[in-house]
Parts: sequence; structure tokens; C-alpha cells
Amino acid sequence: MENPIFKESLEELKKLYTESLFNTGAKEQDTREKLWLAYNVVGKVEQHIKEILDTGKLATKQLEDFRKQQESKKF
Repeated sequence: MENPIFKESLEELKKLYTESLFNTGAKEQDTREKLWLAYNVVGKVEQHIKEILDTGKLATKQLEDFRKQQESKKF
């Protein structure tokens, strides 16, 4: 998540969708809805990746703690 290219990519997508959304005409309701959905999907993907990384970090820590606990029981 801290990778500058990854962060820039997400921000560029959000910017593209926002600019496109504001540049639609009055009769382009379908286009606006699709752009709004696309913008929100980027945020959901970003949040999902954060959750996966956080969960993975938590799982790694829990596994390390479990292994330490098992090692201490052997002696």
C-alpha cells in the first residue's frame, strides 16, 4: 500500500473518474452513474487490499505467537 506507483495509480483512477463525471452533459445520466460506480469500486478495491494486508499481518503475528508458545511448552 505504500508503493508510490500503486498509490499514484489509485489516485489517478479516482481523478480520471471524478473529472469525467463532472464533464458529463445534462442528458448523460447513465454515463454519470457508471462513472460514479467506477469511482466507488476503486475505493472498495483499495479498502479490500488494506484489509487483506492487515489481516495477513495479524495472522502472521498470531502464528509467530503460537509457535513461540509451542516452543516454550517443549522445555
